[in-house]
Amino acid sequence: MSDPQRLPDICAAASTLPKGSALIYRHFGADDRRMIADSLRQIAFSRDLQFLIGKDARLAKDCGADGVHLPEADIAHAALIRARFQDWLITGAAHSGAALAKAASFDLDAAILSPVFASQSPSAGRPLGIDTFAGLAKSAPLPVFALGGIHAGNAKRLIGSGTSGFAGVSGIANG
Repeated sequence: MSDPQRLPDICAAASTLPKGSALIYRHFGADDRRMIADSLRQIAFSRDLQFLIGKDARLAKDCGADGVHLPEADIAHAALIRARFQDWLITGAAHSGAALAKAASFDLDAAILSPVFASQSPSAGRPLGIDTFAGLAKSAPLPVFALGGIHAGNAKRLIGSGTSGFAGVSGIANG
């Protein structure tokens, strides 16, 4: 996942992602978002990555992205997006069991549940912890990816938690 403060060179980071990964570009209204999205689309295509745009269906369509990732507050928009772009991947952010249920009710393909661990993100709330995360992920009616404070030193703790994989920002930049 991109973050202009914690991962300023998303193109360089995208170039290191393993084949089969997904890349979510959250542009936060940047003036050069179209140029960056086009560059990321080319990187994703050449590296066999799934490419999603955060919140911005118009930009996703314009650059040929594979879909969108919605903030938790915008999950209800998934139905309209799905009606227009039936073949897109649509994921959403979730921070609770209620948000996971909402994501499933709007037919999202997956949810990214956070924060699992303490995170450097200024928007991260109190960490869920492994036990709470595992309980939510295992009971969720859709695939759940872990986000928040994940790095090489603690990623193994997610084994058996019910996660479908993990997402990261700083963990990508810092290994």
